[in-house]
Amino acid sequence: MVERFADKVALVTGGRGGIGSTTVKRLRQEGCIVYSADLTADDADPYSIVLDVADKAQWEKRIKQIVGEHGHLNVLVNNAAIRESNLAENTSPDQWQRHMDIVLTGAFLGCATVIPHMREIGGGAIVNVSSINGIRGNRNMIAYGAAKGGVVSMTASLALDHAVDNIRVNAVCPGAIQTAMLDGYFDDVGGDREAVIRSVAARHALHRLGQPEEVASVIAFLASEDASFMTGLAIPVDGGRSV
Repeated sequence: MVERFADKVALVTGGRGGIGSTTVKRLRQEGCIVYSADLTADDADPYSIVLDVADKAQWEKRIKQIVGEHGHLNVLVNNAAIRESNLAENTSPDQWQRHMDIVLTGAFLGCATVIPHMREIGGGAIVNVSSINGIRGNRNMIAYGAAKGGVVSMTASLALDHAVDNIRVNAVCPGAIQTAMLDGYFDDVGGDREAVIRSVAARHALHRLGQPEEVASVIAFLASEDASFMTGLAIPVDGGRSV
């Protein structure tokens, strides 16, 4: 595999989840030093760190640590998220706020903390992981969809603000991807699990669920110089669901 990220350093949040861990693996295969951040660390991985993305002080601590150890941080992938199903009338203020804190504010704090450093080193790339639910509505996901939609809008604003700093900011919008989070959705729906899976797959033009590797490859592309003329975009990786 071509080492597009030789001498580059990246931070991936939600790094122990399905898309996150696969993205960490993909970037490392391409020569990148990748810090995998999550609420718990993997003791077997020297670059696995603990980070609560909703905590500004923890962001500042971790960015300072990474820059202190390597001198630069070139790529940020904001992937940390939660997804809880509910109708608006059944969504408590606490449930709503959890989604905003982790999905939207977490990505905002990451960008706000890393951008001054990226400006100082002459540029960088940020990839925010949104969702097809951030650009298309979905049943029973009011808080998740609102937070992911905010990520899309924030991505465009950041791209406009920081193009002058040579910082590119893009988003990916996955469809139904086979991860633990999707399994949780199937559990919430209940009933005939296989029938639910077939129904979800049928919403996609390719009539199947996606794999984490298919999202990670697009994240790696957007983070690389191969996407040097792309910024402010929300790229669906959704098997045609959005169309």
